[in-house]
Amino acid sequence: MKKVKKLLVLLMISTVFINCSSDDDNKDSTKPEIDLTIANAFPTSCTTVIRGTTIPFKALFKDNQELGAYSINIHHNFDQHNHDTEVDACVFDEQKVPVNPWAATFIFSIPAGSTEFIAEQIIEIPANIDTGDYHFMIQLTDAQGWATMKGLSIKIVE
Repeated sequence: MKKVKKLLVLLMISTVFINCSSDDDNKDSTKPEIDLTIANAFPTSCTTVIRGTTIPFKALFKDNQELGAYSINIHHNFDQHNHDTEVDACVFDEQKVPVNPWAATFIFSIPAGSTEFIAEQIIEIPANIDTGDYHFMIQLTDAQGWATMKGLSIKIVE
């Protein structure tokens, strides 16, 4: 009788393991997408903007399951370092030492459950910053933590 009970217990346990589905079946393994080809997307690589005005940011974000949040980082590129993700070859100013460079990071949420989202923000450019070459970095994260980034070169002029 003990052998029968042990056999039944083992059979029940194995049935539970066989019938349980894995969380891996629903696991997201796809990075979200940043689309700057939509109408009026801004900025794009090599864009020129005027200090003391605004950057009317617009991009389309997509994910196969659910978007999370996005951030924008703007910082000078007076030393001509590179983390552009675009193929355009922008014309850079000569290298220079920053006096009053602009560096800013903005973080934004995306409505829960979104798989597509048109992001639109008005970003004010300070009037007293150094003009020249800057990077405009967009980072998008989905709800599972996958991230993608676009790095654009922009120029801020007077």
